[in-house]
Amino acid sequence: MSGNRKSTPDILGSVLGGNTSGDNKADGQAVKRHDVIPLEINEKPFKLTSYIHSDLNDEADMAVVKLKKKVGKVSKSMLVEESLRICLAEPEGSGLEAALRRRNRK
Repeated sequence: MSGNRKSTPDILGSVLGGNTSGDNKADGQAVKRHDVIPLEINEKPFKLTSYIHSDLNDEADMAVVKLKKKVGKVSKSMLVEESLRICLAEPEGSGLEAALRRRNRK
């Protein structure tokens, strides 16, 4: 490549009040912006311990095996986390409230 290529202006930086000179590189490296907080893509999971009946544990293990064949990588933690997301997003539609009422009557 030829060395007389124009540098691309930093439009987003100028909008956000950052570098407006168009020189978005320093010594061949990206400029480190101290006013920008990087996104955490892989947030450390929170440990949750709960007690369940052994038959439910067996069903969860079987579900993990079946889901691995259908969707790929699946763990019991993923199964529990996604199940909670579904139930908590719509407690009535998921049957969560009815199940808790039945359980409380026992």
